Amino acid sequence: MDTLSLDHLTELAQAHGDVRVSLYMPTRRFGPGSQEEDTTRLKNLLRTAEERLADRGLRPAAIDALLAPARTLIDDRPFWLRSSHGLALLLGPDGMRAFQVPSDFEELVWVGPRFHLRPLLTVVHVGRPFWLLALSQKRVRVMRGTGTSLEEVPAEGVPTSLADALKWDDYEKSSLQFHTGTSGSGGRRPAVFHGTGETDAKVEITRYFRGIDHGLRDLLKDSDAPLVLAGVDYLLPLYRDVNSYPHLVDEAIIGNPDGLTDTDLHERVWSIVSGVTAAELRKATDHVHEHWASPRVTPDPEAIVAAAHHGRVDTLMIAEGAHWWGAFDAESGLLATHAEAANGDEDTLDRAAIETLMHGGSVLALPQAEMPHEKDAVALLRY
Repeated sequence: MDTLSLDHLTELAQAHGDVRVSLYMPTRRFGPGSQEEDTTRLKNLLRTAEERLADRGLRPAAIDALLAPARTLIDDRPFWLRSSHGLALLLGPDGMRAFQVPSDFEELVWVGPRFHLRPLLTVVHVGRPFWLLALSQKRVRVMRGTGTSLEEVPAEGVPTSLADALKWDDYEKSSLQFHTGTSGSGGRRPAVFHGTGETDAKVEITRYFRGIDHGLRDLLKDSDAPLVLAGVDYLLPLYRDVNSYPHLVDEAIIGNPDGLTDTDLHERVWSIVSGVTAAELRKATDHVHEHWASPRVTPDPEAIVAAAHHGRVDTLMIAEGAHWWGAFDAESGLLATHAEAANGDEDTLDRAAIETLMHGGSVLALPQAEMPHEKDAVALLRY
């Protein structure tokens, strides 16, 4: 079972040719009767897939080989023990990819030369990575997380013990005390030092934090994921003063992170990261509204699909549940769509989303009511 990420979507989007099966279904968290209910649903969807593959002319042996990895899940009790709210199974000539995600899916079986990936776009933000830097007297931890996980990562060059580096016990013996001034946003409180050696203490802490920042520079040099700080309030402003990572989040987790369970720490950091994502979404929506009359913004299906194919889409906003069934001719740039999926059709809106991602653009999935002018899709073009 894989953890969903944008990298997975981009990789899967590049796979095409032969016959591929995309299967989506809601699941229940493991409990009494849940495995029986979910496996019955999976059996029914596999029967549907088998029928559609047969309609395409595949022989029974080829169908069995393609669907075999999914069928082995039916009796795989450890797999269902990890059930979340939704399950995606993507089967192709290279095997199967399985994603258990914390969002519901509607039942769907899609057979075609490409994987149908749009249902995953509504939950891909859950797989968006972030970094957490947890600062305490006893240890310094660098953690990588997503909406469903948080784990410490090895960080060579990053000092690991704040107490050892600062000889904290010596400072306490010399009556050094820390207090904070008026609270600011995101843990921005000025540190006030009292007692013998207060200047030396601040210098040592700042020097130590520079060492942490230097070590993080190599670890995060290719990352644009948000970084969240966790620590007592008098330390965080000092770290912000020396930070060189451009994606440090304003809001922070205030308090000793060692006093939080991993679950509590994950819930608090994900709440902050989700707020950052929501702010980015509001900013993108506002930008589209402001430039609605500009030629760089278009809701036209043919223009969107063609622009995505040529790498011209900077940001694509898509209504959840919308489909543009049909076919796109890349040479002529013409798009033909149908109200219902016909044999040989693809979801050209799904294609536009995937090609946007493959060319380095962003794709945002929103409820229909939150879409600009309630359109099925809106593209902000690069040129």
